[in-house]
Amino acid sequence: MIRLISAALFAAALAHGQIPRPAPDIEFAPVTGGSGKMRLSDFRGKVVVIEFLLTTCPGCKHSGAILARLQREYGPRGLQVIGLAVDFGSAARIPVFAAETRALFPIAAYSDASAREFLQAPLMLRMSYPQLVFIDRKGVLREHFRGEDPRMDMKAEEANIRKVIEQLLAEDGRPKKMPARKAR
Repeated sequence: MIRLISAALFAAALAHGQIPRPAPDIEFAPVTGGSGKMRLSDFRGKVVVIEFLLTTCPGCKHSGAILARLQREYGPRGLQVIGLAVDFGSAARIPVFAAETRALFPIAAYSDASAREFLQAPLMLRMSYPQLVFIDRKGVLREHFRGEDPRMDMKAEEANIRKVIEQLLAEDGRPKKMPARKAR
């Protein structure tokens, strides 16, 4: 009986985050790359990539550097990258993270609980970082790369991120049907 319950809890943790789904409107105050309070809805009409990150995580820094390059490249076409640092005390380390990754996009300190709520991740799930979410011009969360996701392999990560961004930028803003897929 305990094994059955454990298996059910494990399956529930793996199946978090239905995609596609409307992205919740969140509020954040950037430490770098912006000022004042911002809301996700401020970027409606743009393709948004949110990196949920840890400021001291090597994989997060690697992804952050990729996203900084892609922001410079695709920003004029409608891309907006946002970084949300969930580690305790991150506000003091965000300027260093931004400098190391050359990120000019908004990066804010954000609570782990709020990140889990946005990602629809159960508390029992051990999170691996970075977590990247891709939101289309209509505000629909269309893709989610998790830290342990094979698409986040350092050798292929930029190509995989670029592919999703280019697909979403190519859309004219009307919702396209994407097949629902199971969360990893």
